[in-house]
Amino acid sequence: MRASPILMFAALAYVLFAVGLYVMQRKMMYFPSAERVHPDDLGLVGVEEIVVKTKYTKRLLAWYLPAQPGQPTILYFHGNGGSLATRAGRLDFFAQQGYGVLLTTYRGYSGSSGLPAEFPIKMDALYFYHWLQARGVKESNIILYGESLGTGVAVATALDHHPGAVILEAPYSSAADVGAARFPYIPVRWFMKDRYESASLIGQLTAPVFIVHGELDQIIPIRLAKKLYAAASQPKEAVWLRDAAHNDLYSKGAFELIARFIERHV
Repeated sequence: MRASPILMFAALAYVLFAVGLYVMQRKMMYFPSAERVHPDDLGLVGVEEIVVKTKYTKRLLAWYLPAQPGQPTILYFHGNGGSLATRAGRLDFFAQQGYGVLLTTYRGYSGSSGLPAEFPIKMDALYFYHWLQARGVKESNIILYGESLGTGVAVATALDHHPGAVILEAPYSSAADVGAARFPYIPVRWFMKDRYESASLIGQLTAPVFIVHGELDQIIPIRLAKKLYAAASQPKEAVWLRDAAHNDLYSKGAFELIARFIERHV
């Protein structure tokens, strides 16, 4: 019995769409802005542009603000879009508390060379962790901060290390879970290259973990953040902001919650 032309066309379209997802997956995961902006141009006082070469990236940029005496330093891993400049307001929030900040970037973002991918991003994150240590910042005074995509980087960086705390803003259990939620009829788990399997790692962390997520988040479903929280070991805290989505957590009070967590644990 011959298949109908409609079924054959539908099957072909399905296969082509799946192949397209496989080929374009990193372009659908990372949305870098290559624009390089110096912190002085944004009026950020005391913030230094750092340019380094790592084993995996020829030119990697970051912004660094030393901590005030007795205050921790936030090692910040941003989300999958934008640049360092789009996080300037957050850096200013932290600076007002006296916190130090090392606002890192990824390959292909903000003037850094290369193309983003999970393995080199994680290796570059470890480089910056050790960069802070080499400048005298104690592990207990380092706070690993991940925003969205960066939460997977923060969790991986905390493995086998002893930071003062890990803060995860709008996190996910794994990138594969996010992909499956977005494309439920495509077997994306079979072919995803950059998986960021945070839920399988977070239980090994010894540092206090704080998670904040919006219940209205349409980009990373809150159920994936709750799955991650369930997998985490104590001590851990989570706040689910009822009226917040993915990109408005700070306007809904997330910064104040994060600052209080830091005061309690670091």
